[in-house]
Amino acid sequence: MNEIQLSDLSLGRHIAQGSQGRIIELADHPGTVAKLYRTRELGLVDGRALAELVRIRGLVESEGLQVDHFAAWPHTVVLDGLRTAGFLMQRVHEPFLAGFGPVTALAELGLLVDTGDVRSPGIYERVLLMRALAAVMDALHRQGLVLGDLSPRNIAWSVSPIPRVMLLDCDGIRPAGEDGVLPPADTRGWEDPTNLGLPPTADSDRFKLALTIARVLTGDRNAAPGLRPDLTFAGQAGILVGPLTRLMDQAAGPPGLRPTASQWATVLDARSPWAGAAPPVPPAMPSRGPSPSGEILRPFRRSR
Repeated sequence: MNEIQLSDLSLGRHIAQGSQGRIIELADHPGTVAKLYRTRELGLVDGRALAELVRIRGLVESEGLQVDHFAAWPHTVVLDGLRTAGFLMQRVHEPFLAGFGPVTALAELGLLVDTGDVRSPGIYERVLLMRALAAVMDALHRQGLVLGDLSPRNIAWSVSPIPRVMLLDCDGIRPAGEDGVLPPADTRGWEDPTNLGLPPTADSDRFKLALTIARVLTGDRNAAPGLRPDLTFAGQAGILVGPLTRLMDQAAGPPGLRPTASQWATVLDARSPWAGAAPPVPPAMPSRGPSPSGEILRPFRRSR
């Protein structure tokens, strides 16, 4: 297993801070950052769950792309003696950054709802961003994993060279039905109302995906499947109104009947701007894990 002692790391400057811990760059590895848990979180960390995320990272892929293309996935466990202190992951660089005057920060999904100082992308780009998110969620679900806290701060986005997403806070991902690295958390206002206080499931992921699609496509931070979001797009995007509305109505229904991520990805696969030409291919990115072997992936379960 990939692990390293905290005392062996050459820590640089703090670059971010959240409710669970701090993100610190490595002085001698500029492409890598450490997430170190806060003292109050250390007693809650499940070291076995984090080690399992590290173990399976080389098997996680979406549409033929390895995990580093779409997720800041843990690749090394950081230990402080025998205690799990955090993990190492790739640093998220351009093009998933946005400028705010003299400051550069992650282009989080919330910017698509509260645009702030960032030029808001058009409807086609928004549709394809949501298609990219649905495709990543579908890949995780097919591999027996659930996202959990799907929120505007846990996803970065870019439209260069193509619309795509980058999952953040990937230590919240867990095998379905298993314990996660930390107790499950939900971002207020982005919860599944039928799953409050319960462990995340693929079904709660599906509701949160529909919620995210509704808010990003309308720009309305209060949009939700049960509130019939206004999806009456103008121009060629109008062909999506009927299929999206039907899925949104279905997403407002009871658990077990909500659209899958695959269904959303299919409906959102509208690449009109590239008609007559092959869509651009994301740039190659080396993976720290082995290449997928091609065998059928089964739901991940930690060894007992």
